[in-house]
Amino acid sequence: MKRALLGLALAALLPVSAQAADSNGISYNYVEGGYTHADWSDGNFDGFSLDGSIGFAEHWYGSASYRKVDENDFDVTLDETQVNLGWHTAIQQNMDFFAELGYVNMGVDIEDFGDESENGYRAGLGVRALVAPNFELNGKVTYTDISDLDSEFGVGVGAVWHFNQTWGLTGSYEHTRLLDEDMNIWGVGVRASF
Repeated sequence: MKRALLGLALAALLPVSAQAADSNGISYNYVEGGYTHADWSDGNFDGFSLDGSIGFAEHWYGSASYRKVDENDFDVTLDETQVNLGWHTAIQQNMDFFAELGYVNMGVDIEDFGDESENGYRAGLGVRALVAPNFELNGKVTYTDISDLDSEFGVGVGAVWHFNQTWGLTGSYEHTRLLDEDMNIWGVGVRASF
């Protein structure tokens, strides 16, 4: 169900993507997928993530993501779905400031105990910068408020190495808290920009 919602959200934005103008050569039109590792509550979780973004008008974009990780020793699965609306503007050559607000759903599935999910919202502020013609760095701070869970601040950094106009390799790190426990998330992936 969550994957279907993610796909529908991206598909609904596709017709307007042709009108999108990239600011400073920084693309807001891409899809990516990759490997994700998370450390949380004395467990090591491994899984995957799917992300996409579509720019529209001059300063707007919509994005969606789905992440799922498993801890096999304890038979625990965590998943997260996000759908965001974002605004960006150039703050200097090859550097954008962005702000986004969106829906987030977090779920946990523990074997023999069942699964549970909670909804809420996430707000984020950040910067994306082309530090070389084919290398981007980005950073973001977030505030997440999910019903029945504590509200938490988080930080994230990432990099994209574009080896041509379409394809790139991504790397990311995030730190946040979930249920009063620190959570560290690393990711590597492949991005297709269009």
